[in-house]
Amino acid sequence: CDPCCVKLRIVILSFLLIPLYLSVPGCKNVHYDLAFIIDTSSSVGKENFEKIRQWVANLVESFDIAPDKTRVAVVRYSDKPTTEFTLGRYRTLEDVKQAARNIRYLGGNTMTGDAISYTTDNIFTESSGARPLARGIQKVAILLTDGRSQDYVLEPSRLAAKAGIRMFAVGIGEALKEELEEIAAEPKNAHVFHVTDFNAIDKIRGRLRRRLCESKSFIRLYIVVTAEDLLYGFMLKIAVKENEYAFVTTFKFRKTSRREDWYLWQIFDKYGIPQVAVEYNAVGLTKDAVRSVFKNPEVDNLFDRNWHKIALSVDAKSVALYLDCKHIQTLPIEDREDIDIQGRTVIGKRLYDSVPIDFDLQRMMIYCDSKHAELETCCDLPNGPVSITACRFTQWKILAMDIYV
Repeated sequence: CDPCCVKLRIVILSFLLIPLYLSVPGCKNVHYDLAFIIDTSSSVGKENFEKIRQWVANLVESFDIAPDKTRVAVVRYSDKPTTEFTLGRYRTLEDVKQAARNIRYLGGNTMTGDAISYTTDNIFTESSGARPLARGIQKVAILLTDGRSQDYVLEPSRLAAKAGIRMFAVGIGEALKEELEEIAAEPKNAHVFHVTDFNAIDKIRGRLRRRLCESKSFIRLYIVVTAEDLLYGFMLKIAVKENEYAFVTTFKFRKTSRREDWYLWQIFDKYGIPQVAVEYNAVGLTKDAVRSVFKNPEVDNLFDRNWHKIALSVDAKSVALYLDCKHIQTLPIEDREDIDIQGRTVIGKRLYDSVPIDFDLQRMMIYCDSKHAELETCCDLPNGPVSITACRFTQWKILAMDIYV
């Protein structure tokens, strides 16, 4: 085989956001006073505004709508803000969805700062249906705009945060990132979303929903997978956040191993849709995926029947490959959607028919920090600086755990 034809491909169908967390509750278990602040200026247009209506109606389906659970309000704005409906108006999901589909379109200018102030002063009040502070219900606002504000947003956003409102900023098209960051709560990368046009708005709905559904308490994990039976797949019930991670594995091919297209690692969601994969010599069967393909003669050395370590460093803009602790190449990577890995992880299966690949797996790790890939040593390689015996276990275990509250 020509070494140049051997490839290692990392395929990311969705926006990968790490660290790794356990047991993040769904939206049905999280109750909010939730307000949408919707830009209805002339630049939006009636056709695009219909997409906004449907987007809001789809997003509220994630919540358990009831007077004692999540309450929803909508403010629309252009030259001036107007209450479409208050937090106390609708008591059921169907009523809220129907009201969202009927949000009126105004046209006019884009006075975003005024809309934020109006929401703080007129929506998150007990007279408008907001619950008392003592009830411990979090106040959340989702602002959606398609352009630059024609007034100042920083001071109104600061006052909203002071009033205890957690602000998400969703920008479309020409919306300025700097302005979105002035509006959004901290950390900015968790509360700012942007898409190129209205046709893409639904792509961020899943990411935003997962942010909204997070608990205030979470557990971050470093995990080690060392199991022969994992060749047949196993369950990982973890949610994923932030925008970087490192994937590290130590393995070797046997004499019976064949040069063919196969997945070293693959994650499926609960519906069986592939979310992320590392492929060897692969053609990439999955369409519409974000791909980084490493074409390098050194990748061919993986088939020399010795132990090898692969480390991948993935961040928001690039993916780097390390083989046996040597940096091979760094490639740019496009924006991705985040992933939902409530399904299963498969290790070492052939691309076309999912037949297990014959190889030895010593270790597989996922780190929360992408820098771990370049910090890895090769002491665990039998032919490295320190010789050890490779073991195959029938278990997976937690290496370290940090608890954040």
